[in-house]
Amino acid sequence: MNINKKVFGLALSLLLATNISSAGAAPAAAAAGDSDNVEEVLFKIHDVTPVKNRDGEVIACDFNTTFYNRSSYNIKEALLDFAWKDASLEEVINEEKEEDAAKQNRNVNRSYSETERRTSKDVSVMIEVPSVKSYKQVTINNRINTDRCFLLIEKVDFNVKSCSADGLSGANRSARRSSQGNACSRMFKYVSPEDAQYYLDFKEITPDEEKAREDAKKQESKDEAESIYAKTVETLGAAGSIISGIK
Repeated sequence: MNINKKVFGLALSLLLATNISSAGAAPAAAAAGDSDNVEEVLFKIHDVTPVKNRDGEVIACDFNTTFYNRSSYNIKEALLDFAWKDASLEEVINEEKEEDAAKQNRNVNRSYSETERRTSKDVSVMIEVPSVKSYKQVTINNRINTDRCFLLIEKVDFNVKSCSADGLSGANRSARRSSQGNACSRMFKYVSPEDAQYYLDFKEITPDEEKAREDAKKQESKDEAESIYAKTVETLGAAGSIISGIK
């Protein structure tokens, strides 16, 4: 009887050791396969600098745009149209139009204010993006002729006029044609100063995604440990019953 118990105890020990070792390997295997293919091109506008003339008047704005190709494709070229809306100027124009319309007793929509005649409500510029290899970044400098440099730190509306990338289906299109269905065009994503990653170096994954992955791995390890513990307790209970029944 003692020999049988010893043999059974040895077999039980080997079974428990196998369960524990397999539990340790599971998170590592999951981590190896935890790689999301995020196909996007991040970009941010920064280092806005007013350009003044000899009289000290602001006549233009210099700014940098950094593009980070967070995709598996090599961007060959791209042309982006940037536009900033001046909400404060639009309010002034609307007030002037209402006053002029009231004085002349005519429709507001058909009138044009003095400010609207000499100043555009929007500030816009075309940006040429050079080639950017996969998981690489490039910073380009541009100048825009406006005295409203403060607009450039606000959210920008952008339209991808043309874009081409190696190996990306539907990437090559003429700039004259609509790019709404262009897969390359849809990859561009603006990062505003309100986003935490604006102030960090661009990475393969965003800080939020990185934290989510770490939390998922920790939870997976915790769930696996609890599962192994439950199985171990169950196995020990069954083993105790069997041993006590051995004659």
